[in-house]
Amino acid sequence: MENEILTALNRGGTGINIAELADSLTQAEIAPRRALIAERIDKAEVRLSGYDRLRGQAEQMGDALDLMRGLSSRSLSSDNSAVSVTVSDPGAVDLQSARIGVSQLAQSQVLSFVGFSEAEAEIGAGALTVAFGNWSDDVPPVFSAGARTAQTITFQPGSSLADMAEALSSIEGLSARVIDLGDGTFSLGVISETGSQNALRLSVAADADPRMAQFDISADPGTVQVQGAQDAKLSLNGIAVTRSSNQIDDLLPGVTLNITGQTLSDANLSGRANVEGALEVMQSFVDIINATQGLVKSLTARGFGEGGVAGDLAGDSLADGVLRGMQSVLSRGFGVKGIHLSDIGIRTERDGSLALDADRFSAALTANPGLLDPLIRDDLLGKDVQISGTPGTAATAGRYALTRDAATGEATLAGVTLFGSQQENGDWTYRVPSGPMRGLTLTVGAGTEQAEINFQPSMVSNLQSFLSGVLADGNALAQREDALGKSIATETTALEVLSGRSEEVRSRYLSQFTQMELIVTQLNSTGDYLTNLVDGWNADR
Repeated sequence: MENEILTALNRGGTGINIAELADSLTQAEIAPRRALIAERIDKAEVRLSGYDRLRGQAEQMGDALDLMRGLSSRSLSSDNSAVSVTVSDPGAVDLQSARIGVSQLAQSQVLSFVGFSEAEAEIGAGALTVAFGNWSDDVPPVFSAGARTAQTITFQPGSSLADMAEALSSIEGLSARVIDLGDGTFSLGVISETGSQNALRLSVAADADPRMAQFDISADPGTVQVQGAQDAKLSLNGIAVTRSSNQIDDLLPGVTLNITGQTLSDANLSGRANVEGALEVMQSFVDIINATQGLVKSLTARGFGEGGVAGDLAGDSLADGVLRGMQSVLSRGFGVKGIHLSDIGIRTERDGSLALDADRFSAALTANPGLLDPLIRDDLLGKDVQISGTPGTAATAGRYALTRDAATGEATLAGVTLFGSQQENGDWTYRVPSGPMRGLTLTVGAGTEQAEINFQPSMVSNLQSFLSGVLADGNALAQREDALGKSIATETTALEVLSGRSEEVRSRYLSQFTQMELIVTQLNSTGDYLTNLVDGWNADR
């Protein structure tokens, strides 16, 4: 309709295409503003993309550092299949050689209550008490209760064999199930944890349903016992030891032993430098460091020189700070002896990248496997205090004094109040709830008044702490990402407003030009009338 009106006006008016003229003038007025806003949005999006790439690379580097913490500088082996050995705490392993003999495996107690016609056979109501301890070899055997508290289960009328199996299995350290024996009858099988002190004594209350009496083995488990509970018996370098489990993690520091059978001759355990595994992990570390440094350099490139291309974060001080912070950590020495990366064959090239000399690394680690430890594991030593756990990534190097009142047990570590409780042997165990040593558990003697913790974070911990600061919510990177996001949102809104403004400007121009055309059309019409009138007068003469 608009075009039809304008076309009609143009026939008697100026002949100018006022719709195109309005569009051109509108474009001339609005386009520079739109281009300026779009340019600001593009620049903000480019920088936001650069920060996103930087964050992603830092997170990948953090994941790689987490894997490095699990690296063991030593590998362990056994020459007997009945004894396998694995590293449970890489920082504690000091094994060079040891002999392990196994004369007896740890066993669970196995009980079998037979003679039931179906899994849902009714057992009636009553209380069943389960006690944990040891059955002697006497005849009849004598039960000695262990440290674990007995538990009582109360069954309601109508309870079945399956209900009993479920109830027993709910007790920690017990497993029970109804077994189809294949001859038309069913059995209730009950299995304890391994170890002689984990044997079971089941007692049925005197007022229980008579059908529950068959589960009472308070005097002697012999009639239903398929297998007795027993400890593992083994020797370490000829010294006899016993353990309640076949998985033993407290015999050799940082080592877990898994025994699966008796040995005719001692198993020989040996430890050596884990050169192959460590070389692979350290090469991955060098690669991720170089990739991170390369990304930061490309993002911050200013593009000077012929053919130079500016990065998404050209001249950005935050990204430059990430690079400088990493390089600062990598140049330090760690541990008591100040071990540097160069000591294990990792050198810094002129461009700041790292290079791993495999031969030098292998030779250094073979000569001293512990050389790698200060780089990947924190040095945490206690004077007059036993320490377990690891502090958080925010922990800083230093000596931390523990002060306690021997009478009340109240204690502080570097001014932080500790939560503690006294153990059965009289020692006190404390948990560190806050501060730089948060996460540690400390154990001291009842009479201890002063103790000390010396903490030297590893290279890995220093890098993780630095990256945590970079990535943390509220820190510089997050602030810049938030600011850019808000800027983009604001500019996008301005662009939308400008689009509405464009329609207003076009409408205004069209209105003005339409009025002009009306006036011109009227003038042209009057002119034609006068011309025709004059021509008529001239013809009448």
